[in-house]
Amino acid sequence: MKNTKEKILECALRLFNTQGISKVSLRTIANDMDISLGNLTYHFKKRDDIVESLYLELVAKMDAMTLQNVNDTNLLESFFKISDLIAESFYEYRFIMLDFVQITRNYPTIQSHYRELIKVREQQFQLLIAALIRVDLIREEIIKDEYVYLFKELKILSDFWLPALSIEQDIITKEDIVKHATLLKTKIFPYLTENGRTTFQKMNLTTKNHE
Repeated sequence: MKNTKEKILECALRLFNTQGISKVSLRTIANDMDISLGNLTYHFKKRDDIVESLYLELVAKMDAMTLQNVNDTNLLESFFKISDLIAESFYEYRFIMLDFVQITRNYPTIQSHYRELIKVREQQFQLLIAALIRVDLIREEIIKDEYVYLFKELKILSDFWLPALSIEQDIITKEDIVKHATLLKTKIFPYLTENGRTTFQKMNLTTKNHE
């Protein structure tokens, strides 16, 4: 059974996702939960505390998914599966991504944490790329720092695909996650070796056979 603090975070996430941070106050959350404002502030003094908790919750989920889905026998499949799961998490916590610039500007703790997190993520990415090169799934660099720039490109696509999509359409659905995942795969495909492309095609065939 969920405790009150977990229920508050769950309610706040739903309200932030549907209404946006600017329209949701502590009182909005308390009223939606049918609890007193005092009960809510006993667990979270400020709305900022809730936003920061949800951000850290998202990061923790992504870390857990990465650890659980690393498969040394099929690194390429692991890479794409983790990308798919992270895209799903971004949708689950979409208020963060939709107002990402505003949040990082207004919440110094989140901004500082994110900047350090990106350094770690880039190191993890480069280690994975090096491992994929060693097993002949991704080619060697042709241009200096090619994979440094690839990481930056993928980061921008991941961080800002939801805001871009929200400009084009009123409702964002889970089907849009599949399209985003496909977009990321198309960015990786040109870097695959012949062996990598064969593995990629087998993965796609397996996925289709299970649909």
